[in-house]
Amino acid sequence: MKSAPIPLNDKQRLEALHLLDILDTKAEARFDRITRVAAHTFDCEFSSITFIDKNRQWFKSILNLSLSETPRDIAFCAHTIINDDLLIVNDTHLDADFKDNPFVTDPPFVRFYAGVKIMIDGYAVGSLCIFDSRPHTLNDDDKAILRDLATMVESELQKEELSNISRTLQIYQDQLTESQKLTRVRNVILEKIVSSKSLQSVLQDIVEAIELEYAGQYCSILLLDDTHLLLGAAPSLPDFYNNAIDGVEIGIGQGSCGTTAFTGVRTIVEDISTHPYWTVWSELADQAKLGSCWSEPIKSSNGSVLGTFAIYHNTPATPSDEELIRIKQFAHITSIAIERQQTSDLIWRQANFDDLTKLPNRNVMGEHLKQALHTAARNNTKVAVIFLDLDNFKDINDTLGHSVGDDLLIDCAKRISQCIRQKDIVARLGGDEFVMIINDFSDFTGVEKTAQKILKTVAQPYYLQNEIVHTSASIGITIYPDDARDVVSLLKNADQAMYGAKDLGKNNFHFYTKSMRDEALKRLTLVADIKLALENEEFFIVYQPIVDLHNGQITKAEALIRWQHPTKGLIGPLDFIPIAEETGLIIDISNWVFEQVCKDVNPWRSGLCPTLQISINTSPVHYTDADRCITQWLDVLLETRTPPEAILLEITENLLMDAKSSVSNKLFQFRQAGIEIALDDFGTGYSSISYLKKYPTDFLKIDKSFVHSMSEDSHDKVLCEAIIVMAQKLGIKVVAEGIETQEQRHILQQMGCEFGQGYFFAKPLKHHDFGILLAKQNTP
Repeated sequence: MKSAPIPLNDKQRLEALHLLDILDTKAEARFDRITRVAAHTFDCEFSSITFIDKNRQWFKSILNLSLSETPRDIAFCAHTIINDDLLIVNDTHLDADFKDNPFVTDPPFVRFYAGVKIMIDGYAVGSLCIFDSRPHTLNDDDKAILRDLATMVESELQKEELSNISRTLQIYQDQLTESQKLTRVRNVILEKIVSSKSLQSVLQDIVEAIELEYAGQYCSILLLDDTHLLLGAAPSLPDFYNNAIDGVEIGIGQGSCGTTAFTGVRTIVEDISTHPYWTVWSELADQAKLGSCWSEPIKSSNGSVLGTFAIYHNTPATPSDEELIRIKQFAHITSIAIERQQTSDLIWRQANFDDLTKLPNRNVMGEHLKQALHTAARNNTKVAVIFLDLDNFKDINDTLGHSVGDDLLIDCAKRISQCIRQKDIVARLGGDEFVMIINDFSDFTGVEKTAQKILKTVAQPYYLQNEIVHTSASIGITIYPDDARDVVSLLKNADQAMYGAKDLGKNNFHFYTKSMRDEALKRLTLVADIKLALENEEFFIVYQPIVDLHNGQITKAEALIRWQHPTKGLIGPLDFIPIAEETGLIIDISNWVFEQVCKDVNPWRSGLCPTLQISINTSPVHYTDADRCITQWLDVLLETRTPPEAILLEITENLLMDAKSSVSNKLFQFRQAGIEIALDDFGTGYSSISYLKKYPTDFLKIDKSFVHSMSEDSHDKVLCEAIIVMAQKLGIKVVAEGIETQEQRHILQQMGCEFGQGYFFAKPLKHHDFGILLAKQNTP
């Protein structure tokens, strides 16, 4: 066992320790709280705050051990105080200096130790340490937290410095006529600082205590936030005045406090009405009846400005030497209150939030998930746990550097946060792993759409440090209570599901539940098949004739897409169009359909039916895509020399319900080019009539649900007749879909309906068969 050497400045170090007057004092809750936090934060059984005396180690606070002191020569902390930084022993059994230490060989059988110096007046008087009977390792974030906890101990010890302040003030007590007032104020302030009240409350109490004892003085505490001063406490100054200076920018000439905060030096303005620093504020000060302002900088222990402490009088006033000492003391005491709060806030943030991305960490996520499960159990709803891991993140770090990797994580965190609802949470677990908690839901579709949105958002290019970076994500999803009912199991499930997503080829999501996983896999497979279908020309078009009801001639047809899958056979549009809509593949499909129709219609018009017009269904997605605008079809018309009157575009009410000006502009562009517009499935949506006034419409297509059950005495007949009459009044032609009987054709013909479509005339026909039908129509 190796004893720690005695430092060269040990005499001065002991003097600094003894001035604290803390040795052999009773245990105090303020120090015990810190050791408990340290042990809990690092999952260690033991933690202590020790001071190294001449021949002993004395414990001010120790957790889970009954010790008051030990010999100095066996103390781990005796080594800590001579170390330049933290002393960390990951495993004492592997360390020659400590493996035979009594604390290692005998109870408490220490295997791991980490300690950080407690510094007072530049001397290491003791240490804050954590130790355990199990080996541990600490990362950089852990070390930073341990240092912050030691800073908190130092902050608590600085309260002892207040006793020195008290003694200093006592020297002046005989000279000051109001020495008893100063003592009372000091004691009240110290009591407020020691309490666990909020900083705002403590600052308010400080000002009120001073004003209570010193009549005719009005105090103000302003806090520095970057380059602006914010109101801390000024209860006796008028509200209009406080509101005016709250947020004032610091600088020379910005009143007393703005100048002090900028220079870091006391500013005494004896007469506000004549001082140049107050020129801009003189009218406001006159309205508030302020005559003088003495401002003292509030400084931290390292000398940086935290804010200002000011004393106002109603009349011009010059401070005495005693008053200058007093304001300096009040500013110093205020700095202790501010720094203590800042240290507490820093420790809380580091314990609960990721320092890089500012997202909640594992601790906060776990608590949030517990609460989410409790709420879901009460409301009989579900919770989704989404585990996200970036694909190829290590390669990005290795090739472009950790700085770019950090920027990528920050950007990813922002993008992911924008993809979830405000009541949900996203947390960073560490590395490139993120967890999202989707609270209180009942519809799985929303979870799947959220996962798809995240994948699409994360996969967009990143512009980082003059580099274009590409990445993607693998997402695992598990559901409470379907898959598990506790936090640990849900996180484990989500993690397993994430690896399932990576097995699918990355940039995918994967459900833990088998049935949902199978369904998601089916959808993913279908999406992949759609992409292959476009490449392998598996799609084809059938044309359903549209007949002129008055002469029986075919002058129109609707182009309908079909899919001949190489192994699954014929797949109908209802099975793949909705998924194509969701994934955006509908745009590629629609472009293919349009180009194919243009190729087909020209020969038919030149040889069989000069007035033939083909209607094409369009997707709302196509009208809102900025990169692949549907108006590019106008270029295809020119390239294929297709007359615009040969094409009719069918739109749905879903497009018009959410239409913005950009959508209506595109529709008018088609109309101006000579392409006609038809409103499909008319009568099945909402507010259809209002659309006829706002948007260009040449045809209405009466939905087949009205035609299917229509007879001479039915309500559907009345509705159809009303639609036809209205359209005629507006100069709009009507196509009735779903005609299957002679009676339906006859009724519609009698009503004045111009065109009909349905199995009564013909089923959708392949290209060759439709051409034969047109040729037969031309045969006498």
